[in-house]
Amino acid sequence: MTNTKKYYLRNPISEKEDYERKLSAYKSAVNRMKYDVKKKTSTSIYKYDISMLSKWMQNPVLFEKQLRNISNYFYNVSALYRLIIRYMALMPTYAYVINPVDIPDKLDVAKYKKQFMKTGQFVDKLNLPHEMIKAMLVAFREDVFFGYEHESKDSFFIQHLDGNNCRISSEEDGVYNFQFNFAHFDSHKEDLLNYPEEFRIKYAIYKTGKDSWIELDSDKTVCFKVNLDFQYELPPFSSMFESIFDLDEYKKIKKARAKNDNFMAMVQKIPMDEKNPDINKFLIDLDLAMTFHNMASDSLPDGVQMITSPMSIEAIKTEKSRSDSDYVNDAYREAFNEAGVSQFIFNSDKNTSIGLAKSILSDEQILFSMLRQVERWINRKLKKMNGQYKFKVKMLDVTVFNRDEVQKSYLTAAQNGLPVKFELGATYGITPVDFVNKVALENDIFKLQDALIPLATSHTQTGDEASTGRPKKSDDAISDSGQTSRDKDSDNRKKQG
Repeated sequence: MTNTKKYYLRNPISEKEDYERKLSAYKSAVNRMKYDVKKKTSTSIYKYDISMLSKWMQNPVLFEKQLRNISNYFYNVSALYRLIIRYMALMPTYAYVINPVDIPDKLDVAKYKKQFMKTGQFVDKLNLPHEMIKAMLVAFREDVFFGYEHESKDSFFIQHLDGNNCRISSEEDGVYNFQFNFAHFDSHKEDLLNYPEEFRIKYAIYKTGKDSWIELDSDKTVCFKVNLDFQYELPPFSSMFESIFDLDEYKKIKKARAKNDNFMAMVQKIPMDEKNPDINKFLIDLDLAMTFHNMASDSLPDGVQMITSPMSIEAIKTEKSRSDSDYVNDAYREAFNEAGVSQFIFNSDKNTSIGLAKSILSDEQILFSMLRQVERWINRKLKKMNGQYKFKVKMLDVTVFNRDEVQKSYLTAAQNGLPVKFELGATYGITPVDFVNKVALENDIFKLQDALIPLATSHTQTGDEASTGRPKKSDDAISDSGQTSRDKDSDNRKKQG
């Protein structure tokens, strides 16, 4: 009988070595499993990080450019930040009147009227409601607006200059002048074609070896600054930058938690040899287990993932004391508080009339200080106008919020004989030139005062019993408690009827 022997090409593999080999193969297989339980959130909004911001805010003088750039970036990516800036910039109506500097004893009335209309036509050409909105949008983003005037016989517009290339250098008649860094054109020579002739002339002067920072002609420049109490530039709403990061972070957490709450993991367990627990032996081959894992994974819908493991898997969730929406709402409130603007202005469902009015009043004071700068800029130009008689512009403190109140105030003053008819017209958007022309058109040319019959009002007819008493206030002119009382009275009348 022939003895049979077994031969191995290599040394025989022990059970322990076999287990380690299979375990290594299992680890590789697990690494091939594709499932995402939770993504890590980070305290950054795209290209900016909160640590960068903290460094810049600690030394705003050194990091003016960085703070200006992040403010412009937030204006593009943060709807809340953009909303607040537009709220401030669009609030004024830019209504104005033209007043005489003085009226001499010997007055040529015809020449005086002609000079008044010439002045008014010049100011009308500035197109303040449009040009100033553009300027204020930049000023409330960057703190300073730098502009250069382009003027022809019948048109005018202001070219915005990049704040990174400009700096305030002097003050004339209460108006800021500024320098431009002409080294900018060393790497952007093609841009020179988009700038006025003064830039090409002064760029040539700079190339002769002069300092690159050269002051521009003050007759052609426009400069407004929001933070007058700072010598350096600081975006007016930089205090809410950190809150914008927080708001973005809480939104990410809320979104990630919503995904996790809708996530399901299905676990298939690899059977093991329970009779011999010491050797940790799988009862089926790992390659076969992974084949079934992949087959199952391919058939699962989105949000459901497959896990293959020899161990039991248990999910552990932390308890939440507050909902994620509460944290997001808190972050919104904090952002508004940091900006110094009432959140209720943009949420009519939760307004409190008294607190809201006080908040708007505070915001209006900031705008009125900007109107004083606009006023002085225009009057500096009017001082240099040719003519025997001089006039000056007065920007009225009128906003979209106080317009009705200001109109009533001027109307009462006009009825009592005060000379505020131009001011009253300005609150309705009628410029001084338009006012004079419309009065002449209606009264002298078409004589509408004779052709039109006054409409029937309480002033032109006898009141009846039902219409006696004080006129009813509008809904937006009463307090919250008044609105509640009015609603109750209305309900009682319906029940009695």
